[in-house]
Amino acid sequence: MELRWLDDFCALARTRHFSRAADERHVSQPTFSRRIKLLEEEIGVTLIDRNSLPLTLTPAGDVFLLSCEDISTRLRQTKSQCRAIDQQQQEQLVLATGQALLLNFLPAWRQQLAIQLQGNDGLEVNLSANNWIGSEYSQALLQGQCDLLLTYWHPAMQLDAELKPEAVDFITLGQDQLIPMSAGNEYGQVKFDLDSNDPAPQIPYLAYHPQTLLAQVIEAQVQPLFTNQLVTVNENSQAISSKALIQQGFGLGWLPRSLAQEELQQGKLYIAGGTQWHIGLQIRLYRRRNDANTKLQNLWQVLIKTVA
Repeated sequence: MELRWLDDFCALARTRHFSRAADERHVSQPTFSRRIKLLEEEIGVTLIDRNSLPLTLTPAGDVFLLSCEDISTRLRQTKSQCRAIDQQQQEQLVLATGQALLLNFLPAWRQQLAIQLQGNDGLEVNLSANNWIGSEYSQALLQGQCDLLLTYWHPAMQLDAELKPEAVDFITLGQDQLIPMSAGNEYGQVKFDLDSNDPAPQIPYLAYHPQTLLAQVIEAQVQPLFTNQLVTVNENSQAISSKALIQQGFGLGWLPRSLAQEELQQGKLYIAGGTQWHIGLQIRLYRRRNDANTKLQNLWQVLIKTVA
């Protein structure tokens, strides 16, 4: 059964005339009559008494008309709702980011942005990005899987090679630090310390997966300073997971300071090395230069003024 047949039947029931109903439905009378006949064959009963003038509905036609009008009304309402949802989705800007920035930086930044925009920021977070790793973020932006990419940046990362200036713009939204951290011992002191002068057994090291951006930074900036005491016992792709393992005392690892600020203040985590082990990070927001989305362009102008 075709849904347009229902509207045909409603028009015929209203006009009681094949020709006028056909005109109302913008089809020829033979086409209209054929569609009504097909509807009757589909239902399996005669709906129109063609021997009466003006035309009348059969008893079955009267019953069917009630359902027909209800179905047609529901269909129009559903179509309208679907179009509204689709329009809303098209107006949303998709932002991709990792778990650390998603949970720690993004909420406060969006609140500030909403104030600047006097309402909804129009951003939808791509949660699938939490399973991405390394270059998958930059490829997602370049391939249009997201409109915006929120990420940490450091010169040692491969981002500059992947996100070339002719292809993207960026805005620096903030600063952070990547710092070695450890749980405490029974005496309320750091359990694993990179700067300790005391002879100590090997230190378990909780590393990042080699393809992650943070692993690239650590390899370039501080790994050459590693002593033979550091032994990798785990590789993780997410700073959130690394923090949980570090806090439980499984080893030493590097975390963004902002991600562990609360635990540092509460004495649940300790800084495990001096400033020579600390790595400065920028928090950047990227977009494609060739993205013609008007809403994105307007948002970008607001952001430029905000960080200026």
